Amino acid sequence: MTAETMINVFSFHVRRVVPICLLPITSAVAQAPGAVNQYLHKMGLDDSQIASAAAGQPVVKLVPAKNDRDVVVFGVIGVPVSAADYMKHALDPGRLNGAGSQRFHIIADPATGADVRDVAFDSAEYRDLKTCQPGNCNFKLPASAMKSFREGVNWEAPDAKAQADAKLQAGMLRLIGGYRSRGNAAMMTYDDNGGVRASDSFSALLAQSTELYDYAPPLQQYLTSYPSNRPAGTRDILYWSNDHPPRLRPTLNLNHVVVYRSPSGNTLIARKQIYASHYFDGAFELLAVASAGPDAAVAPIYLVTVRRFRFDNLPGGVMNVRGRVRDGLVDATRSNLQRERSAAISAARR
Repeated sequence: MTAETMINVFSFHVRRVVPICLLPITSAVAQAPGAVNQYLHKMGLDDSQIASAAAGQPVVKLVPAKNDRDVVVFGVIGVPVSAADYMKHALDPGRLNGAGSQRFHIIADPATGADVRDVAFDSAEYRDLKTCQPGNCNFKLPASAMKSFREGVNWEAPDAKAQADAKLQAGMLRLIGGYRSRGNAAMMTYDDNGGVRASDSFSALLAQSTELYDYAPPLQQYLTSYPSNRPAGTRDILYWSNDHPPRLRPTLNLNHVVVYRSPSGNTLIARKQIYASHYFDGAFELLAVASAGPDAAVAPIYLVTVRRFRFDNLPGGVMNVRGRVRDGLVDATRSNLQRERSAAISAARR
């Protein structure tokens, strides 16, 4: 995969998910502007950068990651709307359904066949399943699923794609049902690249999110132990999306959004990747809606985002793909924050 391709997948992924992957990082930051500034200083911002963010200029930086396959980006921007107005805008159902994916569906509980009837392989790549083997497969799948596609589809039949799609839909229903009953234990093992457990990738990204341990322990515990330890009033959303950005393989994603209201009154939302058919071993995204003024109920606010991605392959070498991809994610996040600020202001005026 080229550096340009990796940057494109970052840009598309970040742009697509921002309406729903919003998390106030700390319950403290919404209490006083001084607490917000203290947090921003802790993240390495100086007074001039904080002033720029407050004035509506996005400030974005990379956060060091221990794993070379991880990319972590931090960003902040000031928005002249109230936290309540912003959350109504961010969680509007019509906005969710317009998230930019080719296909997108919020899954009912319990899930039925109707929830996955539009899940399908792209016609340009489904035949790659015919030769999928552990360690040599263009899809992120467990070995058992590779065998099922390889041996359970009549690849010479006119309806071979329909057969493959039916297997995909049945597998999605099993994954959704298993995840809702057993949580992380039901997440897949990706045998295309060395037997990577998706749950391990998520746990590693969550462990790096130390702000949850400090400021939202009930949410951190729930994300770890789901479906156990569900805090009162928490809202869960599962959705799938099928995206086809330019020059990239179509990517099927299954995600879990958690909306949590803390005892202090702050609304916390997190997005957790359950499955991705290409590129991502894990993804976990957070954003803080923090009061920038003396009254947490009125404008303005800061949007403070932390996004963590674990790629299945992020090569280095003389072409410096890692550096170019990371720079691309910074640029994408900066542009995204600017768009999100404009959209929130327009929504608040309506």
